[in-house]
Amino acid sequence: MKLDIQFKIIEHGTPEYQKAVLLREEILRRPLGLTFSETELRVEKDHIQIVGFGGLEVIATAVLVPEGQDCKMQRVVVKENLMSRGIGSQMMAFCEHYARKRGFKSIYCHARNSAVNFYLKNFYIPEGDYFDEDTIPHLKMRKIL
Repeated sequence: MKLDIQFKIIEHGTPEYQKAVLLREEILRRPLGLTFSETELRVEKDHIQIVGFGGLEVIATAVLVPEGQDCKMQRVVVKENLMSRGIGSQMMAFCEHYARKRGFKSIYCHARNSAVNFYLKNFYIPEGDYFDEDTIPHLKMRKIL
C-alpha cells in the first residue's frame, strides 16, 4: 500500500518543526541516551527544514545546511513503523530537487553505518574512512547534483 506523502519546507520554531524535532530525537538521539541541546536547535534557524507529512502527521524529516556550492543533509529520519516503504528515497529526491533548483552542486551527509546501504541505493558515493560522531561510526557520503 503506497502512502500519500507530501513533502514541504517548514519554518523553524513552528508546531510542525517541534513535531519534526520530537521525531528526530525519538529515532536518532534517545537510543544513544542523548537529546538535542537548545544551542543545536537554535543554530537550525539558518537551515532548511524539510518534513514529510502523511495526512497531518509528521512521518519523515531532514535538514539541509547550505555550505557554499554544497549542501549538508543531516538529521534524516522516517518514522520507524514506516521504514522500508520508499519514504526515505522519496524524501531524498525532494531534497535533491530542492538543492538543484537553488544552484547547489552536491549534497553530502554523515551516514550512520546502519544507513550506508540506504544512501548507496540512492546513488551516494562514500568519501574517506569511517569516523565517530555522537559515539557511533559514520561515513561521509556525497551525491553530485
